[in-house]
Amino acid sequence: MKIFQVPILVFTLAGVFALENLADPTRIPLPSWSGCPINGPLLPRPTHLDRSQTILDAAKNLTEALDSAMQKKSKAGFDVDNTSFSIAFITPRQKNASDKSNGILWSYHHLGRKNFRGTEHLNEGSQYLIGSISKVFSDLLLLKSDIHLDDPITKYVPGLQKERSPIQWSNITLSALSNHLAGIPSNLPSSFEYYFLRSVYQQLGFPSIANESYPDCGVGGLSKACNKTQIIEMMSSALPVREPYTEPVYSSLSFELFALALSQKTGKSYIQMLNETILGPLGLKNTGASPGNDERAVIPPLDEDSLGWGSDYGYAAPGGGLYSSLGDLAILTTRILDETIFSDPQTTRKWLKPQSMTSGINGLVGRPWEIQRTKDLIPENPHTVDIYAKGGGANGYVSQMSLVDEYGVGFVVLTAGPREAATASILNEAVITSFIPAVDSETRSQALAYAGNFSVGSIQNPKKIGSKDITPVGLSLSINEGTGLKIDSLTRNGSDILAGLGKLWNSLLPMTGILNPDFRIYPTGIETPVEGEDNMVFEDWRINFDAIPADNAAMSDLPGQGKLSNVCASWQMESWIYYGGEALDRIVFKVDREAGNVIGVNIPFLRTGLLPKA
Repeated sequence: MKIFQVPILVFTLAGVFALENLADPTRIPLPSWSGCPINGPLLPRPTHLDRSQTILDAAKNLTEALDSAMQKKSKAGFDVDNTSFSIAFITPRQKNASDKSNGILWSYHHLGRKNFRGTEHLNEGSQYLIGSISKVFSDLLLLKSDIHLDDPITKYVPGLQKERSPIQWSNITLSALSNHLAGIPSNLPSSFEYYFLRSVYQQLGFPSIANESYPDCGVGGLSKACNKTQIIEMMSSALPVREPYTEPVYSSLSFELFALALSQKTGKSYIQMLNETILGPLGLKNTGASPGNDERAVIPPLDEDSLGWGSDYGYAAPGGGLYSSLGDLAILTTRILDETIFSDPQTTRKWLKPQSMTSGINGLVGRPWEIQRTKDLIPENPHTVDIYAKGGGANGYVSQMSLVDEYGVGFVVLTAGPREAATASILNEAVITSFIPAVDSETRSQALAYAGNFSVGSIQNPKKIGSKDITPVGLSLSINEGTGLKIDSLTRNGSDILAGLGKLWNSLLPMTGILNPDFRIYPTGIETPVEGEDNMVFEDWRINFDAIPADNAAMSDLPGQGKLSNVCASWQMESWIYYGGEALDRIVFKVDREAGNVIGVNIPFLRTGLLPKA
């Protein structure tokens, strides 16, 4: 196999590798290369954010800005008199792991002056329609079931597949339905049909049509909501939007269909399953299928035709018909972030992964996450931050739920007001951009516990254990303007190990690029309890072997050079080269988890044992 040919050839030609034969690479490195860190936490996630002055200052500043806007001393960007909202910053890591609070570290509520119906006092239990955030609950319900995601929908809803069905339903799996890859319509054909707007359509140039042209059910102003039989019959003749798994097509209908499959398998209604599997176990007392409790409701001052509160969504509830509260969504967010929402943490990690991509370079699609990748959040420490979000809308309501797993924090924005307002978008940007830079700053501050000098012995003052000489080893780590921990130096018995790693890499694996001399290490999330020592753990970190691409444009006159060079390949370089069975990128810290102190570090490939912190 080709992957083994280059190393074998190198050793065959070279015989024994002498240091003087480790030639430097001759390729020209790409000058614009800014480094390629790992994807994920670049430093250990911060803890005890409720004690952080940086976080408290950010909360104070945002509160003051919101107060000013609500008092009309500054521009809010929306009608504050007709708008109500509840927003929160959430972290499950502010207290000890046994804490069962909802994780809200900061919140802000505003009740519009013209809100005359519903609750008179906003709090964490106030109820809002959450629209498509309902999909998070439905996907969670699906993932918690024992149903196979690769089963075709027709296994449970066989009536969908007719002899001449345009959609080949037998090819559409529950998985495809749950992550927007089924290629089916976004809603029932009748869902956004408005009979009362027919004259408006005709004024806009549309032809006049007879009532018989409309679907038999679910048409606003003409017919009743569709029942289960009508839904299945309507979809058996519906046209596909795409072939399955070609590209994401947003679909609320998909959630209605896999909810029918779950009901068919369990013999229970969607509401029964939701209560038994999620709402009850998590203690979510202000979440359910619309209609909710009017006395706890946040009801915007809109006319009845424009207001969603009080609606019975029926079979459409799984895709967008739930109500919830700030407190309940905070509990859900907390349980996802601390990886206890499922019986094992691996399922949560799998859930927080992309399933497909959009045409935008910064947009990915999950199950059902709307994933935004941005480098604009932290100017002082620019790097890619992934936001796993889900937005939702219902008549008079827009909401947003966001998770930033890199830092272990989340955000919830619930709004009620004029449909055309950008309230949720404005508030979402305000709360995320206020707290994420502060959280990053606190993360780096807490990570200073890992920085410093770790050593044993020295060239000038050699040490012994009994009659055995101790080879001097030194590791110096720091936090600067870059990502992760920077290795300033790594020496053994006077030898520069970093320089040696560079020579080894550039000689053994020159085809991968030029090794970046800026060595940095990142946590892997792998921890092992220290036997016999309470609260002590060994943390695995890895040196990031960052391969700088060659500057093809500087080396070749052939056309098109440099257009495809900016490729991040460091994820392919982990755990490649070994010395005596130990990977050349593995570093292990011994940490007192309770006190947050770093006791020492072990560099297995150098056989150092534990190097104490100076």
